[in-house]
Amino acid sequence: MKKKYLLIAALPVFILSGCSTSGTADALSKFGNMLSDAMPYVKESEEWEAYGIDIAKQGVVYSSASSSDMQFVSNKMNTEYAAAIDRLAGPFARNQKTQGDLAKANQGYVFKYNQVQVVKDKKTSNTLGYCVNYDRPETGLGKATKAEDKLYKEFIYLTRDKPLSIATADADFTKRVCGTNFYNKYKNTAN
Repeated sequence: MKKKYLLIAALPVFILSGCSTSGTADALSKFGNMLSDAMPYVKESEEWEAYGIDIAKQGVVYSSASSSDMQFVSNKMNTEYAAAIDRLAGPFARNQKTQGDLAKANQGYVFKYNQVQVVKDKKTSNTLGYCVNYDRPETGLGKATKAEDKLYKEFIYLTRDKPLSIATADADFTKRVCGTNFYNKYKNTAN
């Protein structure tokens, strides 16, 4: 599911390495290290994909979020979102400057929740997780957050027993777990 992100990240390395033949081996070595460091995220992504397939097969129903559900979602996003971003972006921050830039921007997020839908097991009615559609108008850079770093009408799926993961922000995952109606109703039509 998220291997496409690794391929996108590879393009600049190959472009830069093509500009200097003496730097090609070094660039490829650095790229190999990035891929190796990113493998835990790939595994995380594959685990979430399997989870989504499993709960879709068992059957789910949806309900509106209560105030306690909203409090859980808000707390989870505030406490775990930065760590999830770090697991995705950290392997690509290869020097002190990029690591510092990531650390500076990867804090103090502001979230606005457009819709939260509770996902329940169809047979038991036990809560499995929460489909969240949110805006993220600010990062740790506050008002200086660049327009391209602001997110609107994004999706993420949360559970009570697993760490928050950016791997659940995928459109296919959202449609499978949260339903096509939820996805179509709240997706960002500007993308």
